[in-house]
Amino acid sequence: MCSDKSVVTRSRSVGKWNDPLIAFGLFAIGVLLYLVGLYQMWTDVGGVADVPAGVRIGMLALLCVIDSFRRVRPATALAAGAVIVAVDAALGPTLPMWLVLSDLTYAAVLYGTARLGRVVCSLTAVTVAALTALVYLSTQDVRAAAGAGVVTALFFGTPVWWALVIRRQVELTEAERERSRVHEALAALDREAAVAHERATMARDLHDVIASHLSAIAIHSEAALSTSALSGERGEPDDGLREMIGAIRSSSLAGLSEMRSMIELLHAGDDETPDLRSSPPRLTELPVVLDAVRAAGGTVHVAIDIDAADLPSVVDHTAYRITQEALTNALKHAPGAPISMSISLQHNALQVEIRNPVGPDTSHPRAGTRGLANMRHRAELLGGSLDALPVDGEWTVCAQLPVPAPNGTDR
Repeated sequence: MCSDKSVVTRSRSVGKWNDPLIAFGLFAIGVLLYLVGLYQMWTDVGGVADVPAGVRIGMLALLCVIDSFRRVRPATALAAGAVIVAVDAALGPTLPMWLVLSDLTYAAVLYGTARLGRVVCSLTAVTVAALTALVYLSTQDVRAAAGAGVVTALFFGTPVWWALVIRRQVELTEAERERSRVHEALAALDREAAVAHERATMARDLHDVIASHLSAIAIHSEAALSTSALSGERGEPDDGLREMIGAIRSSSLAGLSEMRSMIELLHAGDDETPDLRSSPPRLTELPVVLDAVRAAGGTVHVAIDIDAADLPSVVDHTAYRITQEALTNALKHAPGAPISMSISLQHNALQVEIRNPVGPDTSHPRAGTRGLANMRHRAELLGGSLDALPVDGEWTVCAQLPVPAPNGTDR
């Protein structure tokens, strides 16, 4: 259920500029009733004081001005209006004044707080009872007292009832809107859980269905290379056949490595999910990034001592993303400064290093920025590390990404 404050705020903020129009309409109706003489409430309880129509219209105008604030200040408007109507009642109750007061009562219940609504309901009941008793004591006429009670109930009880009905509908609407937002949030969580479950299922299927076959190929090819069955007719080794079986073994081991990388990627999370519509970018696409940096006025010295085709796809993609982000940061924070980039393979780890000068007037990204956090997160997902800090007057980004050797030995 929505809060009382939210209902009041929404009610006050919607259509508040219509209130002056409503007040003007009530004023026009009241003036017409005064001019044609149809303004007396009843004549059984004394007559209406001989008050000039101009005074009555002036009081009505003041009451209508108060009514224009019926939505933004409902409690204050009702209290001020009740005072003016009390003065009118002392001079002899008139219909236009009661019409405006009934509208103020309606607005107080609808646009005010729940506490104000309860107070108005109680006061309305007390007013009807008190006025009925007063008329009876003044006239000793049951019919006159009943008539006064019915008129008072119609003028004030009906607006109160109608405002309570509308307020209840507003509260139900707010509750349904809040419930809809909760359902949307739960649906989003269900979708995320379904995606995570499907990714885990895909990872298990990849491991169960493919890993065993690739492992069998690698084992059998290794066994074939260690036997004498690969000798030619004269007992000499058949180098061509050995090379073919060695290629089979290398391909199977590379496939295993790629599969393990993909399984880790599937388990990593939605942010690292590969785009299934196209292959992820790799280091072979770095020339496009370098050309963009040079076109923006940067100078890049490149030293790449690695064949990107030998890298697992996830390592290749991660190295590309880190390099791309580091080059972008260097171009952003040190425009025009020369950039040096090196990529090499050292001790079963791909080392990516990007350097650019940091002068006294040159800013550099802080360690807590989003871009550096993303690069560090990518490296840590593979079990590697990333450091970004100034070294010897140069801003240095250095990433270490583990690269398992296909044959299980150190490179």
